[in-house]
Amino acid sequence: MIIERMCLSEHPFGTVKWYHGAYYLLCKGKEKASAELGLSFLAYNIRRAINMVGVKKLIAAI
Repeated sequence: MIIERMCLSEHPFGTVKWYHGAYYLLCKGKEKASAELGLSFLAYNIRRAINMVGVKKLIAAI
């Protein structure tokens, strides 16, 4: 059961947490933790976009 859970949804969260050097959530409560993860994913996705297209093209697209 634990192995199935890890395969389904744990990998993306673990990757993003590892990328930012965070190994656990700092906020308590579902709403605050959700906001913390949302900001982490936003920063992760922006960094990926910068690596793929570059800063100049990303700024031009915005």
